Amino acid sequence: MKTNKTILTLTRTALCAALVFVLTSFLKLPTATGYVHLGDSAVCLAAAILPLPYSAIAAGLGAGLADLAGGYVSWMPITFIIKALMTLAFTNKSAKILSVRNIIALVCAILINAAGYWLGGSILAGNLVAPLSEVPSNLMQGFIGGIFFCVFALAIDSDKSVADIVKGRK
Repeated sequence: MKTNKTILTLTRTALCAALVFVLTSFLKLPTATGYVHLGDSAVCLAAAILPLPYSAIAAGLGAGLADLAGGYVSWMPITFIIKALMTLAFTNKSAKILSVRNIIALVCAILINAAGYWLGGSILAGNLVAPLSEVPSNLMQGFIGGIFFCVFALAIDSDKSVADIVKGRK
């Protein structure tokens, strides 16, 4: 029985990583130094349905591979760390995906994303000022991703049988 649960968790982790990759790679709007995408909604969804460390691995791997595929190789390790950190405040233990804790975690994740990319950009640029120009677009990306996370969560939470499958209870 434990083996089946482990296989199910690994399968859900791989599916979440793929969802993060697809929403990051294919639904994006280019900016001056990168792009804005919907992948953060999948990062938050993975964090709300998978236990740690699986959610962190799915988020980091999916987003990091999107950077690799998109030609942003220097950002890949930075992205992996940021997206993994975004998952830490979420819980998968709530009966609903869209719980009070996960809404608070969403705000934390948006701030972690913006601060993380500012810090990562500072490391790559060699100064703290240049990356400040990307903070507004990173906050906007997080906000838009947060809206889509809420929509996805409400849709999943509205049907108990779907929620049970997504959260691995069936």
